[in-house]
Amino acid sequence: MPKKQEKLFIDKNRNSLSQRELEVLSLVKEGLKNPEIAESLGLSIKTIENHIRSILLKLDAKNRTDAVILAIKNSILKI
Repeated sequence: MPKKQEKLFIDKNRNSLSQRELEVLSLVKEGLKNPEIAESLGLSIKTIENHIRSILLKLDAKNRTDAVILAIKNSILKI
């Protein structure tokens, strides 16, 4: 997919990331693992796994690292 179309796809879906998903993604960017994210946010590990799964789907990312890279490239997260 060309870069311009990729950006449009991500921008279209940016607003569909919930505030909690943005929080989780930000903590993933900081290098936290699921149990650490869960403890930090006062949620269960299963809930964090569900948020990660949703983030990957919405951003069409292959994995956590890919999600963070896509989010930074598309101004969803700041460095």
